[in-house]
Amino acid sequence: MKTIQFKEANCKNCYKCLRSCPVKAITFQNGQAEILEDQCLICGRCLSECPQNAKEVKNDVQKVKRYIGKKEKVYVSLAPSFISSFDQGREWVFAVLKKLGFYFVEETAVGAALVSKMYIQLMNQKKMKNIITTACPSVNNLIEKYYPELIPQMAPVVSPLIAHAKLLRELYGELIRIVFIGPCISKIDECMDERNEGLVDAVLTFEELYEWIIEEGIDENTDLSEELDAMQDSIARIYPMPGGIITTLDKNSKKNYHCVSIDGVERCIEALNSIKNDKLTNFFIEMNSCDGGCIGGQHRRRVSGGFLEARKKVMNYTKRGLSGSLSEYPKNLRLDLHQTFINRSPQNDIPSDAVIQGILNSIGKFTTDDELNCGACGYASCKDKAIAVYQQKAQLYMCLPYMRERAESISDLILNTTPNAIIAFDDTWKIQQFNTAAQKLFHLDRKDVGEALIWNLLPMEEFYDLLRHKDNSYDKKYYYDKFNITVMQSIVFVEKQNIAILVLKDISEEENRRKDLMEMRKETVDITQKVIEKQMRVAQEIASLLGETTAETKVTLTKLKATMLTDLGDET
Repeated sequence: MKTIQFKEANCKNCYKCLRSCPVKAITFQNGQAEILEDQCLICGRCLSECPQNAKEVKNDVQKVKRYIGKKEKVYVSLAPSFISSFDQGREWVFAVLKKLGFYFVEETAVGAALVSKMYIQLMNQKKMKNIITTACPSVNNLIEKYYPELIPQMAPVVSPLIAHAKLLRELYGELIRIVFIGPCISKIDECMDERNEGLVDAVLTFEELYEWIIEEGIDENTDLSEELDAMQDSIARIYPMPGGIITTLDKNSKKNYHCVSIDGVERCIEALNSIKNDKLTNFFIEMNSCDGGCIGGQHRRRVSGGFLEARKKVMNYTKRGLSGSLSEYPKNLRLDLHQTFINRSPQNDIPSDAVIQGILNSIGKFTTDDELNCGACGYASCKDKAIAVYQQKAQLYMCLPYMRERAESISDLILNTTPNAIIAFDDTWKIQQFNTAAQKLFHLDRKDVGEALIWNLLPMEEFYDLLRHKDNSYDKKYYYDKFNITVMQSIVFVEKQNIAILVLKDISEEENRRKDLMEMRKETVDITQKVIEKQMRVAQEIASLLGETTAETKVTLTKLKATMLTDLGDET
């Protein structure tokens, strides 16, 4: 698993993580944010900035539990900033770690003391142009990836954690398990680095440790008396503070270099630019990527009192045990604390000015006046964003002003070309917006938007009940006598915005044609009825005449028959 990764379901394309990233090591593909591992500093800024909690960090808690469950000897290298992340004191934290099953607990400050000795040696040798401390993995990433020309000015020394891990393995054997617990997620990346492979088995943050403690049902009332004998005095506890490294240096070595402490990625970048461009020399520069040093780590626990209380706790804590030494360890102990740093700068092609302008043109930016440089996309300028698009780190749609104008343009086009009248009004009945069709149909004036009441414009008796019940199923034909129009209207309620949208289709012509057709049909029916009645009268008259004629014919023929029969009888 990557050290930091985004949860696909939660990313909302707000670009807040990109805006917070000092080196823009985040890309967006199909609307999903992704960390560019080869460019990321692992500073953790994006973790605290994401409003959707869409990121997750590699979690080793279950791995550590398995170690303990197998009865392995698990040693803890505890970052000295722990004192500012727990309301309880040092004794309680050490005892809790023992209760959780850790075999041995010692502060990383022991390794920090070893590192300080190496820094002093470098300062006394006076061979380096500048000495940039290498205790912060994120600063090391920054230089290796973005300022490789300054690698020769990095102190070739491992971090306090790596120094401590090497010491523990030298003293207690290679088969032990070592777990670092601290506020820094860049330690996860550092321990996975092939240059430190196998030294540290797992990394836990203070937040993860606290969740584990709660899960086990441990609190300030838990009996921890059996574990209290596990505590060890430690030294160099002031490392988490800005200037902490410099504080551990002796006065004579400080005379050889101008000692400066810098915390925060932006200040570190500014200092590195000064060294690179202004050719500054003879500086010993303590750099820390987190604002406020390690007590400002992204995965420290926020306790009551905030940063001020955390700083006070660390300052008070450093007064204890600062006189401690490494005397308990063999004097002939030899550790290789040398570190080699390498050029890991990403290879990104820079497009020509013509290509950049072509990309800008594709989002409607043809002149410098069109370049708002608003930073909403996460990049400082429109040109920086265009370069990122060329490098396939960003996409065109990430320009929010352009997308808004485009959406509004398309929306306006649809609204103002549809033949249906559309009127939006709020829960106070005030008209908020209407389209061209509504303007023509009801003779509306644009200056009346937000002032006119839908009730006064369209006095429909059912409005009140519809608004009260939020009935989206309403779809009805209605005649507005005031405008002499008939419409088919429906209402859609958008509850989140407290807006009702009235859609009206003018069916006056259809209704008039229907009325004309009905009138024509009525007239046709009347005429048909009259024809039928007339035909019936004619039929009856014909029948009457036929009846009279038939009767007369019968009488005549009967008389004729009788006469003929009489004549025949005379002959016979």
